[in-house]
Amino acid sequence: MSNRVSRLSISFPDRIVVLFFYSVIAATVLFIVLPILVILLYSFVGSISGDLVGSFTLEYYGEVFASGLDPLVLSFQLAIATTVLDVLLGVPAAYTLDRYDFAFSDRLRDVTILPMAIPGIVLGIALVRTWGVPRFGVDLSGMLYLLLIAHVLFTVPFMIQTTTSALQSVDYQALEETAESLGANWPQRFLFVVVPNVYNGILSGAILTFALSMGEFNITLFVYDPTNKTLPIEMFGGFTTSAVGQASALSVVFVAIIVVSLWLLQYVGDGDTHSVTNV
Repeated sequence: MSNRVSRLSISFPDRIVVLFFYSVIAATVLFIVLPILVILLYSFVGSISGDLVGSFTLEYYGEVFASGLDPLVLSFQLAIATTVLDVLLGVPAAYTLDRYDFAFSDRLRDVTILPMAIPGIVLGIALVRTWGVPRFGVDLSGMLYLLLIAHVLFTVPFMIQTTTSALQSVDYQALEETAESLGANWPQRFLFVVVPNVYNGILSGAILTFALSMGEFNITLFVYDPTNKTLPIEMFGGFTTSAVGQASALSVVFVAIIVVSLWLLQYVGDGDTHSVTNV
């Protein structure tokens, strides 16, 4: 009732301001969605010149699912492997940096976010110079392992940051001390006390790193092998050649995967907020 009265009593200048903000929101949403809608149109017609209705076809989607799924499958496998490694590396790293105060710990925290600030082209060149040639008896040139290293290098800082935020949202040290007083050793405290209390943060980081790995292009462009193209590389190749329709269909499939991932991220984030509120 009070909200209704508030809406009825709004003055004319305030209505102008509200209308302005609604216009800004609408323009922003249109700015974001318009390129996606254009790609969606290309995925059905191939070209926006000529008769759009007459050129409407599902042929490009058929080509994608008939012969163009290898890049999608490779990106999916790479994203899953990247996410698993990010969890195995990022969660213990975040816990160590947040739990313990040791020499240069502040500098180490800064180092963990460096890949987020350094341009992908720089990371790509650095990886090629480091692992693209035989070193120390190891030659990763053209191997999928080099792609995996590149994706983990780019995404693991996001896992560390989301896990650190989750750790700082709960008093896990007090919970650890209580578990220790009951006889729990360190592995038991970490696995059965700390991890369950920051589970939502870890899951949010896993979904985020999965989405980032699926869409990673800048570093991948420098380290991929032509026989093993990821989805973004395949889409780039399609848009630079005449296969625009098929590349657009691949792009739509990719956007659908990302949208679902972000929806899961938001869903998990909402659950995390509610759990913190309840605490």
